[in-house]
Amino acid sequence: MPTVPPRRALVTGASGHLGANLTRELLDQGWEVIPFVRVTSRLAGLEGLDVRVRYGDVLDRASLDVAMEGVDVVFHTAAVHRLWSKDPATEIITPALEGTRNVLTAAAAAGIARVVHTSSCNTVGFTTDSDRPFAEDHYAEDPQLDYVRGKVESERLALRLGAELGIEVVVLNPTGILGPHDHRMTPTMGFARDILNGGPMLPGAQNLVHVRDVARAHVLAADRGEPGERYIIGGTNVDTEELGRHVFELTGNRPSVLRGPKWLFLALGWLMETMARIRGGDPALTPALVRDALGRSPVFDVSKARDGLGFEGRGPREVLEDTLRWLESSGHGGAELHGRPR
Repeated sequence: MPTVPPRRALVTGASGHLGANLTRELLDQGWEVIPFVRVTSRLAGLEGLDVRVRYGDVLDRASLDVAMEGVDVVFHTAAVHRLWSKDPATEIITPALEGTRNVLTAAAAAGIARVVHTSSCNTVGFTTDSDRPFAEDHYAEDPQLDYVRGKVESERLALRLGAELGIEVVVLNPTGILGPHDHRMTPTMGFARDILNGGPMLPGAQNLVHVRDVARAHVLAADRGEPGERYIIGGTNVDTEELGRHVFELTGNRPSVLRGPKWLFLALGWLMETMARIRGGDPALTPALVRDALGRSPVFDVSKARDGLGFEGRGPREVLEDTLRWLESSGHGGAELHGRPR
């Protein structure tokens, strides 16, 4: 009997945290994978993989046209994962929108039937009552962070263009992604590193998800996702007390919980943002982040992904332990596993 050739996938943003793990997951499941990266991208997350990288930029439509030749499914994970910028319109929002537009129109021109679009739980929004998690029918109301606004607008653009161009667009909304192969240190991984070292947390609850589970969810979505639908991809909701207990049992460090009036956090955010404008770098806190996150919890109902995709995420303890191991092995950490704090 003739063998069936493997399906070919294009992964935009393949050098990033999710993109590198998705590339590995696709290879493990027998796909042929084309990582699509910029010429300036650091490729540490793809080291040792039997892949042929295609160089380009989602803002360069011509490079996408070349990269999509012979592709069956596009996984659009490329994004600017920054919570602040001196020039957010140019550095955050425009890449999100124009990149998504270019990916969808190039896919249509190449005759590609399905695009899995990576969005974020931030587009769903954070609840003020952690006992009432949000599901896919909710959208963030008046987000202040430019990163979230870009995600909301690009997600809606992807769904609209999919309908207009006849492409099956499936949207995935991962929660807080943690785990291996993050060589750049995303803001979410930076948060995890800080609390594992005993740093402060905001009160409330969280939803953390293993990056390998998110990668697996993308492959499931390629086969089982309903066109035009969004799926929250997350683990187990965990409150601050339980999260702190996991951290202590793993590292011996006790994360503190930040408490105080909103005006104080706004003032701290303004100060940190001002210093970032003067000295450079990204501030740990901004007024926009305070307005979006303080008094709200990123907790979610993940039953749609479980029932519709067959997705199951790991628990927070395993997510944190794997994250800690990666931080240790990559030299990004500070805390050590099994109660051996530095």
